[in-house]
Amino acid sequence: MTRVLVPATVVCLPALLPAACSGAPEEVEPATAVPAGWLEDAAEGWPGSAGHGSSAPVLSGDDCVLADEVVARGATARTDLSGWGPYGDDAAADDAFRYVCEFRGDGLSAQLQLVQAGSAGDARTTVDLFLDQRTTSDQENTSSTVQVAGVDVHVNHRWYPGPGYGEATALFHDEGADALVQLEVTSLDEAAFDAYTPQRVADDLMEQLGRG
Repeated sequence: MTRVLVPATVVCLPALLPAACSGAPEEVEPATAVPAGWLEDAAEGWPGSAGHGSSAPVLSGDDCVLADEVVARGATARTDLSGWGPYGDDAAADDAFRYVCEFRGDGLSAQLQLVQAGSAGDARTTVDLFLDQRTTSDQENTSSTVQVAGVDVHVNHRWYPGPGYGEATALFHDEGADALVQLEVTSLDEAAFDAYTPQRVADDLMEQLGRG
C-alpha cells in the first residue's frame, strides 16, 4: 500500500520500489520552500503523461525528475519508479496533479511525492486529512507537527501491529505555491520505527528539498 495525497474523501490509495550508494550522505541545509525547478519540471511533464486523465498515478521505470536519489535515516536509495497522477475531482485538470517517485536502496524504501494543488483550499484540506488519520484495529496512527528552519512540517507514524512493521511520513505545505511535498519511509522494524522520531523524519524531508 502506498499512500498518496488527495483532497477530500480519502488519504490512502493502492498504488503501484536499484542499488545502494556508498559513503556518507552529503550534508545540506534544509529548505523552507519547494524548489522552483521541481514545480516547473513536474508541471511540464504532467499534460503529456500517461497519468493525465487516469484514476490513479501511472508509474514507469523512468528517472524521477525531482531527484535521482533520496536520503533518509542516513541511507540512500535511488529511483525505481516514477509517474504522474490526478489530484482533485478533475483527473484531466492541467493545473492540479501529483507526481510520485519510488526509491529503493539497502535498508531504505521510500516515496517522494509532489502535489500541485488547484487551490489553497484543496491544499489545506489535504493537510487536515493527513493530520486526522485515525487509529484502527489494523493500524496505529500518531500525527504531530514539528518545525524545521522555522517552518511547520507535519509527521505521521503508522504502525501495523499484525505484521509488526511501520511507516513514517513527513508532509510540507508550501502555501506560496499551493504545493505539498511528502516523504514516506516504509518497511521499518520496531527498533527503526521507534528511533525515527518526528523531528528526524521532518529534517530528512526538508533536507531533501535543500538538495533540489
